[in-house]
Amino acid sequence: MERKNFKIKKAFTLAEVLLTIGIIGVVAAMILPTLINETKEKEYAVARKKALATIGEAVRLITVKGSIRDASNAQDFVENYLKKQLQIAKTCDNNNLRDCGIETESNKILSLAETKITMPKTVKELASGISSGNVTDPSSTSYGFVMANGYSVNLFYNPSCLSDDKDANHWGQDRVCVNAIYDMNGLAQPNEVGKDIGFVTVLYPDIRTQAVAPDVHKKNASSANFYNAGASCAKLDPEYTLPNRDELLAMYFNSNLLGITSGTYWSASEASAELGWSQYFHNGDRGRSSKSSGYYVRCVRR
Repeated sequence: MERKNFKIKKAFTLAEVLLTIGIIGVVAAMILPTLINETKEKEYAVARKKALATIGEAVRLITVKGSIRDASNAQDFVENYLKKQLQIAKTCDNNNLRDCGIETESNKILSLAETKITMPKTVKELASGISSGNVTDPSSTSYGFVMANGYSVNLFYNPSCLSDDKDANHWGQDRVCVNAIYDMNGLAQPNEVGKDIGFVTVLYPDIRTQAVAPDVHKKNASSANFYNAGASCAKLDPEYTLPNRDELLAMYFNSNLLGITSGTYWSASEASAELGWSQYFHNGDRGRSSKSSGYYVRCVRR
């Protein structure tokens, strides 16, 4: 009789399968949060650049046409000027900003300093000492709208904003024409500044108009003089750099969102061979300071 050879097929035991699944689960639990965070960070960066490109360009076009100071208030500016340059799906007055996805309930927003804050509704709520300006009305209110891409925007407007002054110290807040606080996902979480919430600031009512939206680091770099301030940023994080004076002014204008309420900070902008531009965060004064002075340093990513 012919003997037949049978091959015995080996298989994983139930215990081995469960062990493998367990290992995969542990690895996934370790890796997934990092991947998710990296994805979210990229989304936030894209949102900031999109807000800068759309809002900044729309306001720039209004400025180029010579109409940036023609509106009477934020509502007039949005309804009769901005709407001609930007696709807006819905608008909301200052008393109903939440209807446009702007969270205005008390202490529902997390500042960059990770403190609970409330969304500003008047100019004076944007920064400490902001009323010290010459043409800034601290009592003026914001106006809300929803962009076609779904971003919620809380917009502040100064019809009396001034041109740049590079020859003397001046109140920085007087140079801000439009400040737009955006939330890329409305009332949805996380409602954190530096993540789904950011700002676009437009300065100067003439051809020198600038729109900036700095991505601000959570921590100060080491205090330094003007010569070493840039290196202080690089040491803190190679991706960050010293803000120029317009970015630094925008940071002051939104300082309550950032949690920076006092101190003098260096910009990367020179005023002369001996002087650099600095920003006082306790009252908004933008000044020319000796480059040898030791000031605070807060870095940005563009």
